[in-house]
Amino acid sequence: MQTKTKFIIFIVLVVLIVGGIGAYFGLKPQAPGKLDEFAKALTDRGTKFYGAFWCTHCKAQKAEFGTSKQYLPYVECSSKDGGEQLQICKDNKIEGYPTWSFKDEIKITSNSEPTICPIVPEGETPTSECTYTSSKYFKVWVFPGYTFTVKSSTDPIKNGNIWTFPAGSLTSGEVPLSYLAEQIGFTLPQ
Repeated sequence: MQTKTKFIIFIVLVVLIVGGIGAYFGLKPQAPGKLDEFAKALTDRGTKFYGAFWCTHCKAQKAEFGTSKQYLPYVECSSKDGGEQLQICKDNKIEGYPTWSFKDEIKITSNSEPTICPIVPEGETPTSECTYTSSKYFKVWVFPGYTFTVKSSTDPIKNGNIWTFPAGSLTSGEVPLSYLAEQIGFTLPQ
């Protein structure tokens, strides 16, 4: 009888110790993410990140922020079944993912001239160099060496090798963190 009692006490102690360790690590506050302040600054500056849960490029863009992705100004554009675009994204003329919109003007530095794709009304065929980047709402600027395009209803102002696009311009594609930081005047942590 004593052996059975000792065994039960031993099992209870093991459960309590293991449970206590699990509770400690599970309830321990998470350390701030390296990019928390950056993600919050994007939100504070009126930037929006439009995406869809099924979009691999959106997942990659979020992954760059690590645990700080929770603070991104993310707007889900897809219905739960992935079959339709939500009205908020239709209203904001979001045509691809990921798309970033900027409250303030944005700048691109490029020593090369971009390909400029004209607005292509629905049902019409874009030129061959604009097949994958055309828009039915905006002109699209494709800068050599960039992983994203810029969409704007107004032409940018060009001063030397700097192209300044008006407030409300959009970028489509995966945008480097350094570019996002530059647009809002934020210094990324080392």
